[in-house]
This record gives sequence, C-alpha cells and structure tokens, in this order.
Amino acid sequence: MTSRIAKLELFDANCMLGRIIAPKPEFPLSVDALVATMDDFEIGEALVYHASSKEFHPADGNRLLLEEIASCRRLHAMWVVMPSHTGEFPGGPGLVDEMLARGVRAARVFPHPDLHNFSLRAWCSGELLAWLERRRVPLFVDQEQLDWDTVHELCAGHPALPVVLTNVNYRVDRYLYALWEKFANLHVEISSYCGHRQIEAAVERFGADRLLFGTRLPYFTPGSAVAMLSYAAIGDGDRKRIAGDNLRRLLEGVVKR
Repeated sequence: MTSRIAKLELFDANCMLGRIIAPKPEFPLSVDALVATMDDFEIGEALVYHASSKEFHPADGNRLLLEEIASCRRLHAMWVVMPSHTGEFPGGPGLVDEMLARGVRAARVFPHPDLHNFSLRAWCSGELLAWLERRRVPLFVDQEQLDWDTVHELCAGHPALPVVLTNVNYRVDRYLYALWEKFANLHVEISSYCGHRQIEAAVERFGADRLLFGTRLPYFTPGSAVAMLSYAAIGDGDRKRIAGDNLRRLLEGVVKR
C-alpha cells in the first residue's frame, strides 16, 4: 500500500457479516476473515450489519451480530430495523432505546417487496423514522430499495435524520444533485458511485461532507473504493473527511438520551 492510503484512517460504512444464501468462496463472512480483509486494505474500522438480518429476520440477525463482534473493537454494529405494526419490533422509543443501550448507533432498512416488504412512507414508517430522527440515528438504505420520490419524502419529512444511500450507482446524478440542492441530511456511500471524476464533481459542487467511504464487502473487493478515494483529485482534508471523519461525525452525533 502507498503512504497516501495508509494515512486515510479508513472507516467502512457499508459492510455485511455472516452467511448468505449463495456466497462465493472468497466472501469474508466470519469476523476473522473480515478483519483479515480489512488488514489487507488497511481499513481500520467497519460499520457492519448481519446477513441474517437481511435474508432471514432482522431481530435474529441483530442478536447474532452483537454476539459475533463482541470481542472485536474494530467492528461497529448496525441494526436492521422495521416498523412495529406486526409486533416484530418495539414501537415508540423502545427500539431506539434498546439500540443505544446496546451501543448500536446506526440503523438499516430493506423495505423492498423482495426483502422485508414495507413502505418507508409516513403512513407506514412514520413513527420509526420520527424516533430515529429524534435521536439522530443515521439511517442506511440501498438505493435500489426505494424510488427517488420516496427519498425526497424521507429527507423532507425528517430533516434532522441523517439518511445514507448505499450501493448508489454512477448514473444517478440527475436525481441526486436535485436532492442535494434541497437536503443537507442526504449522504452517499461511494462503493458504487464510481463514474469518471464523479467524486471530484460532487465535492466541487456540494463539498465533501455528503460522501462516505464504503466497500460493500463481501459483494465487492475493497480495492476499487480504496483506490478511487485515494487517487481522487481532491484536497487531503476532503479525502480525510470521506475516508472516515464524516461517518465518525454522524455516529458521534447520536443523542443517547
């Protein structure tokens, strides 16, 4: 690794742990394998959710996640959550209080009908979103999980809620720029945001605070995201913010009480 990469203090914002339905042999699914991969690419810390939370049931996967990473201080828990209407999760402040009591400072949702099958619009998820917003818990969601009108409604209806779009592809700027012009609470994780000079253009127009380094492990190798950020034609201060400082700021901004 070059010295430029080593100095970045990388904090991965988009990482999955655990067994998935059809893994490739090289997928780093265990804690040890994941940490070894992080070491190979000099990634210091990672925000992780559990595959069982995505593909089986969120509550079970969240429990497994805390058990598996309990002895690894470099891995930080992200819980997958759902609205409380069916009784699978606590309503009101109960879920967020439990998260914070267990040291979990980030949430993720998979609302698409092919996965957890609910709506992020106010009529379905309003209470959940309101409590996440009240405590400033960052909410992560894959771009393909929802349409852009829902992203607009989410950011507009909950302006104090940090929203992080993950797996954002390189063809989204005509949507994304219009939203960034309106909403300071909208952030993008960069593992798939890989158009030519796309990071540079976003930083020049909106500043570096909207972008978070992420790898999408285990689906992607970290190499592309690390190289893309390391050699982007941006200032070292902006590079440092994207590498990890922006994510640390969001996590440190969580209101614990």
